[in-house]
Amino acid sequence: METREGGGVHGLVGAERLTAMGHGELAPAVASHPVTALLDEDRFPRGWPSVLVSVADRHVTGGFVTTDQRIDDLAIRYPQHKAALEAARRPAHDLEAEVADAAGLSVDELGARMRAACETAP
Repeated sequence: METREGGGVHGLVGAERLTAMGHGELAPAVASHPVTALLDEDRFPRGWPSVLVSVADRHVTGGFVTTDQRIDDLAIRYPQHKAALEAARRPAHDLEAEVADAAGLSVDELGARMRAACETAP
């Protein structure tokens, strides 16, 4: 889904543009944020910046949603990629649990804090 040969390439293109603009330090987090990067050994989010951007991206689509709602929405919009999106569901939940654990929160508490931050952002 998120390769040059098919599907969207916004993560890769965004990373290339940031690098060209002199912000290469942001490129790994942008390149690894698409949900399908969770299925790609080379692009799987590594390091806290990439993990945090990936987890945050699973929670927004015109407003705050759960990880499952986000993946379900993508599957409706891109039915040709439904199998890959379903395969990415477990790794998406695992990354979210990793962030919650590192923050000393339950997944539900992390979600509530993220929702509150999203809803109060300008």
